[in-house]
Amino acid sequence: MAVPVHIKIVFRGVFSGTPEQWSFGQHYSADVIASPDAEASDVRLDDCATAFDTWLHVAQAQFPSSAKLTDIRAYKIGTDGRMEGDPNIFDATTLNIGGASSVVYPPQIALVMTHVAEHRGPARFGRNFLPTSAPVGSDFRISTSVADNIMAQWVGFLKDVSDCVDLAGGNSSELLNISASGPGGARQTVDHVEVGRALDTLRSRRRSLLEERRIGTHIDW
Repeated sequence: MAVPVHIKIVFRGVFSGTPEQWSFGQHYSADVIASPDAEASDVRLDDCATAFDTWLHVAQAQFPSSAKLTDIRAYKIGTDGRMEGDPNIFDATTLNIGGASSVVYPPQIALVMTHVAEHRGPARFGRNFLPTSAPVGSDFRISTSVADNIMAQWVGFLKDVSDCVDLAGGNSSELLNISASGPGGARQTVDHVEVGRALDTLRSRRRSLLEERRIGTHIDW
């Protein structure tokens, strides 16, 4: 699997009081013309944590209080699609980061953020599946006004995280969509964000939580 060289930043956490975990990650540009590529160590993860905290202060109504951030990781991804060198890891367990909402969904319910590039073809779309407490209306979807607010907050967060990647010459890193399609893979810079109003399901977020069925007594028909 060949892909363009880039930086991957992953936010990981847990659903407090359960064995379940959550994570989401993004791809950022690492290259600058006539300068060395950025490495994982060039990502200021403490500032990424600040960006996450800042985002939650405005988005906490849509992010469940049970979803706690535990660590942030940065990886340099080489052309073979594998990590180069060591990861850069920031322990966030001591931070008081978490949302606040009275809406509680099962851990597999997710708010889908779609990152859309300008051109059709490989790397046109990228997605993040976020833990959520966004309320739904009578049509079982989040409202357009809530979706628009979420979108503005998310774009601010993405831009803050991109600023945490130290590129040579003070250049700005860009959010990318990455695809392994084609001989050398494909990359496109994200043009805009789209928010799914219908909440989705991410089954991998309920791997350990037991159904724990209650067993009834014999039915005398």
